[in-house]
Amino acid sequence: MNEPIKECPVCSGQLSIKGFACSSCGTEVSGKFHYPTSSLDLEEELVDFIKVFIYAEGSIKQSEKILNCSYPKIKNLLKKTKAALGLPTEKEHAADEVIDKLDKGEIDVEEALAMLKNK
Repeated sequence: MNEPIKECPVCSGQLSIKGFACSSCGTEVSGKFHYPTSSLDLEEELVDFIKVFIYAEGSIKQSEKILNCSYPKIKNLLKKTKAALGLPTEKEHAADEVIDKLDKGEIDVEEALAMLKNK
C-alpha cells in the first residue's frame, strides 16, 4: 500500500482526509480528519538531536560532546523538541498539578492563585 500524500500537489497546502472505508465490510466514515503528528513532521535539526540524545542514552553531557555544543544549546533543543511533540512545558505541568489539587479540594482558590503566581 502506498503512503498517502500529505500536501497538495498544486499549492503545497496541508491536506486533510475526507473519509475512511473498511476493506472488510465496506463501512464508510466521512468527515474532516487530520494526519496525526509524527516525528516525520519535525524539523531536521530536531530529528538529528533526538537521534543523538537517544544514542547518548539521555545524557546531556554526552550529547554536548557528540554535537560539540554547550549545555544551554542542548536544553534549548530539548525544549524545542518537547514543544514540537506537543508535550506540556514545566509551567503548564505545574499549573496542571495546582488545578488538580484545587479540584480535589486540597487547596482553596486563594492558595491556587498564589501557587500559580509563584510558578
